[in-house]
Amino acid sequence: MSLVSLHSLCFAAITVLLFFLFPKKHRWLVLLAANVYFYLSYGAKYIVFIVICGLVSYLAALWLEKRIAAGAQRLKEAESKEEKDELRRKGLKQKKRICALAVILLLAPWIVIKYGNFILENTGKLLSVFRIDAKLPGLGLVLVLPLGMSFYVFHAVGYVVDVYRSKYPAEKNFLKYFTFLSFFPHITEGPFSRYNELKQEIFEEEHSFSYERLCAGCARILWGAYKKVAIADLLTESVNSTLAAYSDHGFVLISFAVILYSFRIYADFSGYMDMMCGFCHILGIRLSENFRQPFLAKTVDEYWRRWHITLGKWFRDYVFYPVSMSKTGTKLSKWARKKWGARTGKLIAGHLALFFVWTCTGLWHGANWTYLFWGYLNFIVILSTTQLEEVYARMRDKLHIRGESFGWKAFCVLRTFALISIFRFFSLSPDIRTALDTIVHALTHPRLWESSLVLNFFTNIGEKNVLLTDVGIAALIIVDILCEKQKWEDVKKKCPPIVRAMLYAAMLLILIICAPGKDVSASFIYANF
Repeated sequence: MSLVSLHSLCFAAITVLLFFLFPKKHRWLVLLAANVYFYLSYGAKYIVFIVICGLVSYLAALWLEKRIAAGAQRLKEAESKEEKDELRRKGLKQKKRICALAVILLLAPWIVIKYGNFILENTGKLLSVFRIDAKLPGLGLVLVLPLGMSFYVFHAVGYVVDVYRSKYPAEKNFLKYFTFLSFFPHITEGPFSRYNELKQEIFEEEHSFSYERLCAGCARILWGAYKKVAIADLLTESVNSTLAAYSDHGFVLISFAVILYSFRIYADFSGYMDMMCGFCHILGIRLSENFRQPFLAKTVDEYWRRWHITLGKWFRDYVFYPVSMSKTGTKLSKWARKKWGARTGKLIAGHLALFFVWTCTGLWHGANWTYLFWGYLNFIVILSTTQLEEVYARMRDKLHIRGESFGWKAFCVLRTFALISIFRFFSLSPDIRTALDTIVHALTHPRLWESSLVLNFFTNIGEKNVLLTDVGIAALIIVDILCEKQKWEDVKKKCPPIVRAMLYAAMLLILIICAPGKDVSASFIYANF
């Protein structure tokens, strides 16, 4: 089901109508039915994966809770301190085994389906280095990644780990838990939700119909659809064709294509989030925000705290902290303190954990060395920024640069955007060599005269759509700047109703113009991850 179509509009309208017609206690059943319909509309055969994932995580959480309760009872009955310590040790060991088993069972199918070919291919290459001729079978013809698997598997893993950590009790009602796991607004592109937070929103809040919420939600849905259709989809063909034929262009057009790709992926992903958050807002459900003006970040580290926020938090809680606080991390930190001093010793465990985070982040985006290389580039820049922070401060002092000045902030924003855009060469290319060839070709073929041909970049989308795309990108930038300055809500309130109505009508008209009888939004970029 395309999310920008008459079908999806009818689906959303019927869901909202039934949601508010049902008794408040049972409205979550409407969401459960909507989740199942949404998933089945993409292919019934893949629903078995999410059902099995739901059952494994649901039963594992109940098992963990049972062990936790039994352990607490034994501790109460124990008399001596030694006996209590032994019970705690055994209880923790049992909990770890259950949690580890559940996580392995949840991740294994996803790893095999998404990374099976990548693992087999590289294993074959590694064996060939040692002159071992191993013909390993491929999986590409057999396995296709089910819709949203990269998201609902992580939701399930987070749920099990949270119950293991006793952050909240396990859900006793499987249908309620499955409503969370299959919640269609977050199943294809996120955000990554936590069960305790979304549970309160879906099952415990008093959801009453509000006309104000309806208007605000519809406005956000319209803005998201506009970003997707009038910016992201219109840029797709021009960007892809330019980068695919990079040898025919020079630095100017290649750089222009990569810059526009950054806007394209932002409009695509944040457009989806706006539509889903807007829909949930109508229902009275708060969905976690996934973006906070990322292109206004002053460092790469800050950029990733503003982009795909919930994925970063997921890796922080379930990869970074466990690795940095593990026995290995602690030992490494103590060793580094003795060898290089307190500051480096304090940071070394975090650096190790950060390496794992960016390895996971790269692989999560795709089973390709390009994504791993892209992840490590981010890791290197973030690491060097942290390590050289004092050096940068001294350099600014010597050059008499005020860190809070507008000029310096603007430079940092442009520098960060340039770095992120350069990194995209690797996530966009089929292999690392192509990415490097593209960068080398651009640097060695300036072709500055192509500056006069920038408008020709859009020739395959028509002059009418060039203007629409330019207006869309300008609107995106203005809205982000106003949001950053916390003035966007005030601007909306002060805007006369007639002007707002005209703007909404204009966006609706642009959507109709940009999508005349064809499905331009068959796929959102992050749905492929």
